[in-house]
Amino acid sequence: MSSAIQNVALAGATGNLGPAVLNALLDAKFNVTVLTRQGSKSSVPESVKAVAVDYESIESLEKALQGQDALISTLPIMSQKALVDAAIKAGVKRYIPSEFGTDVLHPRTIDLPVFMPKVQVTQYLEQVAKEGRITYTRVVSGIFLDWCLQMGLFLNWRERKIELVDGGDRPMTATMLPSIGQAVVSVLQHPDETKNRAVYTQTAIVTQNKLLGIFQKVSPGADVEVTHAKSEDFEKVGRAEMEKENPNMFLGPFNLIKRAMYGEGFGAVAPQDKLDNKLLGIHEFSEKDLEKTMAEIVKS
Repeated sequence: MSSAIQNVALAGATGNLGPAVLNALLDAKFNVTVLTRQGSKSSVPESVKAVAVDYESIESLEKALQGQDALISTLPIMSQKALVDAAIKAGVKRYIPSEFGTDVLHPRTIDLPVFMPKVQVTQYLEQVAKEGRITYTRVVSGIFLDWCLQMGLFLNWRERKIELVDGGDRPMTATMLPSIGQAVVSVLQHPDETKNRAVYTQTAIVTQNKLLGIFQKVSPGADVEVTHAKSEDFEKVGRAEMEKENPNMFLGPFNLIKRAMYGEGFGAVAPQDKLDNKLLGIHEFSEKDLEKTMAEIVKS
């Protein structure tokens, strides 16, 4: 299996992460083909080849993946087994699954039902990789720093409110979306060093209280309403919802994801001795970088 990767297919070029990955691939001069869902009205740049596929059909996916060296998925939570099987049939060399964010194989995270589809594809990739049928790389980025700040997930800066979870001092690894795109590019440029393993990225380690302090520094005089919550309650609500015959597929998963983000011992901080920032070319933020990012988001 040759290590050279030039032709890259991207499943999920829209959404939160997809555009950052697409832009990084294009900037690095890869030949990119975007897979789009049949009937989708989502658009991609005119310079990018787009192929409509049926994500439930291995035959449709295999046809679209002919001649591709790598396949990247940034699709939301869904079964990726058809993508893996189609990639194998088409002779794709490297698969990067849609597992950006939490390390789904962490001993406590793996037990949360919201991550089961990702756990299943990870275990399947490990199996087929051992058989020599394909290689893979998991990009474990922690939370999406810029996106979470923009959405007010840690701190609702628009309404000047914050719900501190477990006191607000739980450290979390966070990575900027463009840096995740850079990590994907670097994985493809270093296929041997990143073969069949997880790579860990980190722009910064943050806490809610740290982000609150930065917000108050860049917004002098801002009065923030503070409430408190327990991460264990998120898990109770999430599990109860997921056990219903017709669960709310936002309420259940969202609460379980928050448990993984804020709960003690869920691997929210990347193992610092395994960080791949240097290999992947990821810039780690200083305090001033965080302040600048927060200020830009608040002013936008």
